[in-house]
Amino acid sequence: MPNRRGMRPAAALASIRYIGLLGALAALTLMVQRVGFADEAPPIVNEKFTNLAPAIKMLRAEVGQDRRDIVAAAMLLTPSEGKTFWPLYDQYRAEMHTLGDRRVRLITDFIAHRDTMSEEQAEKLTEEALAIEKARIAVKEDYLPKMSKVLSARTVARFFQIDNKLDVVVEAELAARIPLIQ
Repeated sequence: MPNRRGMRPAAALASIRYIGLLGALAALTLMVQRVGFADEAPPIVNEKFTNLAPAIKMLRAEVGQDRRDIVAAAMLLTPSEGKTFWPLYDQYRAEMHTLGDRRVRLITDFIAHRDTMSEEQAEKLTEEALAIEKARIAVKEDYLPKMSKVLSARTVARFFQIDNKLDVVVEAELAARIPLIQ
C-alpha cells in the first residue's frame, strides 16, 4: 500500500485542477452572454441560460471525475475496502448530483433576476437554497450508517472530511463569483 506522502502530490495536482474547473463552472453559470450549442438543454438552468446547459453539463462531468480522483488519492483504501466503498460513493454522488442540478438552477434563476427580483422571487430562492442545504445534510445522514456498516469509523470519518473539504472549495469559489442581490 502506498504511503500518504506518495499520495499527496497526486492529490495536490488533482486539487489544483479541480479548483480551476470549479472556477470555470462558476464562470459559466454567471455568463449572461448566450453561447451557441447544438444539444438540447436539460432543464437544470434558467430559461435565459439554456444555451449554456450543455457546457455546464460537460464541465460538471469533468469536475465529478476529478473529485473522484481526489477522493481515491486521499482515502488510502485497501482493495477490499475499495470494493465496498466505491459503489456506495457512486450512489452518494448521484444523489448529490441531483442536488447539484437544483443548485445550478437556483444560481441561474438568481442571475437571471438579480437586478429585477421581486420580494416573492427572493423569498422563493431563499427557501430553495435552504431546502437544498437541508437535503444535502439528509443525504449525508443517510449515508453515514450505510458506510459505517461496511467500513471502519475512521475510514467513514476520513471520507466525510475529504468530501467536506471539497465542498468548501466549491462554496468558496461560488461565493467569490456570485454577486449579491441588488
